[in-house]
Amino acid sequence: MAHNAPETTALVWYRGTLRIRDNTALYHALRENERVCCLYVLDANYLRAKDIGAARVAFLLETLAELSQSIEAYGGQLIVRNGSDVPPIVVEVAKEVGAGRVYFNEDYLPYPIERDARLKDLAQAEGIETKAYRDVLLVHPAEVLTEEERPYTVFTPFKRRWEAKLATPDLYPVEPLLHKLKQETKYKSAELPTLGSLGMYLSSQIETGGEKRAYARLTEFMDKGIAAYHQNRDNASDPNSTSRLSMHLKWGTVSIRDCYRNARHAGGAGADKWIDELAWREFYYAITFHFPHSLTGPMLPEYSGFPWSDNTDHFEAWKAGMTGYPFVDAGMRQMNAIGWMHNRLRQVVASYLCKDLLINWQDGERYFMQKLVDGDWPSNNGGWQWVAGTGTDPRRATRIFNPVLQMERYDPQAAYVKEWVPEYGTHAYPSRPIVPHDEGRRKFMEAFGSTSAGREAIRQTRREEQDAQRKSRKQEKNREQQGLF
Repeated sequence: MAHNAPETTALVWYRGTLRIRDNTALYHALRENERVCCLYVLDANYLRAKDIGAARVAFLLETLAELSQSIEAYGGQLIVRNGSDVPPIVVEVAKEVGAGRVYFNEDYLPYPIERDARLKDLAQAEGIETKAYRDVLLVHPAEVLTEEERPYTVFTPFKRRWEAKLATPDLYPVEPLLHKLKQETKYKSAELPTLGSLGMYLSSQIETGGEKRAYARLTEFMDKGIAAYHQNRDNASDPNSTSRLSMHLKWGTVSIRDCYRNARHAGGAGADKWIDELAWREFYYAITFHFPHSLTGPMLPEYSGFPWSDNTDHFEAWKAGMTGYPFVDAGMRQMNAIGWMHNRLRQVVASYLCKDLLINWQDGERYFMQKLVDGDWPSNNGGWQWVAGTGTDPRRATRIFNPVLQMERYDPQAAYVKEWVPEYGTHAYPSRPIVPHDEGRRKFMEAFGSTSAGREAIRQTRREEQDAQRKSRKQEKNREQQGLF
């Protein structure tokens, strides 16, 4: 089809930011054009990947259905196409609708970066302009660098520089422009598939997808959770202890800028701590952007030779929540049941898998991605490598979570455990763990110490502990001299 007035028609290519409110690419497309069409391509490269599970796909399909209805309410259409070679499909649709420009929000992972570069070339050859915008993150990863122009590999200095770069714009006024979505022509569009048609079966009760639910969650957290977040965020049995927005941030059904603006408006220690968590998400995105090899192996190559165990019985028991440690089992059963796990538990169950069972963190990472609604490659990979000690701040390798002490500290009444492990305290629950923590910890430290990187990390940890003890003794001595005891 010939271009009908390319300067007045745009195509918004939806990928991850699946909402209308405060959507950067959508706003600029509406502001700069007289008519705007919308596209989503169901990418077979994602849908057929080994680490894609039914929970994430179900959330995506529900979200797309709501987005389609929202666009239709303004007289528009969400054009849906299927394929594994995405850039030519986008160009083809742009030509069909007579668009002179394609708008989309940037992504920072290796595959989309390569895909988007190819789209730009194909579109340019057809005389179609591509316009990419920042929307997924508050600060572009390339802007948060050290004085030597190097990427940060430790969170705290990253966050200081990240905060210095923050410049969050006001809410994009999309609403008055949405009449431009209206179109007279209905274009060829695929039906949204069902899980069954994709060969998937959902066994968990997952969070509702879509923008409406996302903003209801944000409002609820601001009303009930954020003020005490700094004190309550590790309380796994309290549904308001965290925002439960991770899956909405992953799919972009909520704007990261809205989250930040709301937190800043709320103010206080709880809001500051929650902003810390938003910064962790951006840190892990930056790590993936600067060290893309971390998606397929250890960020630090010197940890690639660790002698992991291949005990499949232990791995299956961990996956099923049958390790004999109730706090670990509760976390795994929560994820299996609802496609989400409390963040405190994510650290505990990850530590037990790689530090007690000595099973490769990559096996756990993949299982999480298969089960979690909020499975996001940078955050999931970054979290697992942090616990395993193969990524940012490798001295964390010597930090090992004790599953008994963790339960005593964060679930003292066993409220969380009893919710997810109803047989806890009865003869039906395992009488002893598959691997006792002390035994697993000892074997891990022996294996870790067998690597040169591991030995250095252990030595560094001991030095830090000794320094901390000396500092503590000196402070006590000073207080005694000042008559403070």
